[in-house]
Amino acid sequence: MQDKVHKMVRKVTEGPIRNKEKTRLKLLNAVGEIIKTEGYKGLGVNNIATKAKVDKKLIYLYFENVDKLVETYVRQKDYWSAFSEGIQGLIEAHQGNFGQELASQILVDQFNFFLDAEEMQKVILWEISEKNELMREIADAREVLGNELFKLTDPHFGGTDVDIRAIQAILIGGIYYLVLHAKSNGSTFCGLDINEVPDQQRIIKSLRQIVKWSYTEAKK
Repeated sequence: MQDKVHKMVRKVTEGPIRNKEKTRLKLLNAVGEIIKTEGYKGLGVNNIATKAKVDKKLIYLYFENVDKLVETYVRQKDYWSAFSEGIQGLIEAHQGNFGQELASQILVDQFNFFLDAEEMQKVILWEISEKNELMREIADAREVLGNELFKLTDPHFGGTDVDIRAIQAILIGGIYYLVLHAKSNGSTFCGLDINEVPDQQRIIKSLRQIVKWSYTEAKK
């Protein structure tokens, strides 16, 4: 008898929970699909609900508003946001070399990720195309995370002529531009076609070299 009661309770509680998560997932997937096919201008309440095939009231029920829904989606997909939970562990694991290996790998992984993440390509275009409070909040969150990583690298470069923050800014910005240029324009850049694997490997090799040179120069 007790087992039957437990099963009944489990069915009652699991049903609504599963339905909620399925609906949330539908809405988040709809946001991603709209960003890919229509861009950020298509992120209206009615359009999202139609794409997700759910009542638009559920957007407000599960996310409060459209901005919170979009923010949830972007934070789930954003490359840098993925580091937020494990940042302290990464810092502790790479203190021995002031984050040299980590700095290289983060850039390489960002390049590979951004190359394949069509939705995030559109999000970055949105971020640099117009002033938007939501995009500013996400960019500020990236900066907070970046500052945590720089706490690992800054001691190595203190008192030297090597400005690791400026170098990283150029490299990260370059990754964004090279990928966006290749995916939007399709032409070469400095003779490199980022849509082709051999030239992607040249970029990856150069990212590693620049970081290595920076650390080596700071030791002189």
